Amino acid sequence: MQELEDLPWFPAKLRDYQTEHIGFLATRMPVYDVFLAYLRRNAPRRGPQVDLCSGSGEPAVTLYRRGGFFTDLTLTDRYPQWGYSAPEGVIYDPRPLNARSLQPVEGTCYTMFNAFHHFTKGEQGRFIAKFRTAGVEAFFVELLEPTVLCMLKVLFATTFGVLLLAPFVKPFSLGRLFFTYVVPVNVLTITWDGVISVLRARTAEQYRSQFEALGADVQVHRLPGPWLPITVIHVPAS
Repeated sequence: MQELEDLPWFPAKLRDYQTEHIGFLATRMPVYDVFLAYLRRNAPRRGPQVDLCSGSGEPAVTLYRRGGFFTDLTLTDRYPQWGYSAPEGVIYDPRPLNARSLQPVEGTCYTMFNAFHHFTKGEQGRFIAKFRTAGVEAFFVELLEPTVLCMLKVLFATTFGVLLLAPFVKPFSLGRLFFTYVVPVNVLTITWDGVISVLRARTAEQYRSQFEALGADVQVHRLPGPWLPITVIHVPAS
C-alpha cells in the first residue's frame, strides 16, 4: 500500500494541503525539539544543508533557523509546490527531485523528515550505501512507529486535528476550508495517508538490525519526546 501523496495522479492541491497540515503540526507542537537537542550534542559539520522530500518545507526551515548549524538550506521534493515563497536564507528548488536518483555532493549535509518510511527496505539500504560511499553526512528523522498508541495519536491528528486547525494552517486557503468542511475529502486523504504511514513505519530497533545486517556503520537512536518518540538514523561523514 502507498500513501496517496506519493502517487503522480494525486491532485497537487490536496498534496499541498496535506504537507502544510503536517508542517503546521510539526512547528506548533514542538515534536522535533529533541532532535534539535541531539544536533547540539552531535554538531554536524558546518556547510550547506539539502532537505529531501521537503513538502511544505517544515520542519526543515524552523530547525535551520533555530539551530544555526548550516550555512544555507535548500528544500527539494519530487512534487515541489508551485509558487512557494522561501524565507530568507532558504532556497526552494522548483525542479522535481526523486530522492532515489540523488547524487550526494561532498561537504553537504542531507536531511529527510518523516519520509524515510515511504521507501522500501531495499531503497532505504541503497540510500545508506549511497551516502556512505560518498562520505557525506545524512540524518533521516522519523516520527512514527508501528504501535497502537502511535496509530491512535495519528488518527486524532488527521481527523479532529484537521477539522480544528484547517482555518489556521498557513498559507490560508479557501480551497482548504471547502475540501475540509463542505466536501471533506481533505480529511479522508490525510487520514488514509496517516494510517498507511504508521503501518509502513519501523521501530528504531528494526532499523538498527536492518542496517547492521548490511554491515553499515550507521547510528540509530530513539529519542523520547513529549508528544512522540523520534527515531534518528544518522549516517556520519567520513
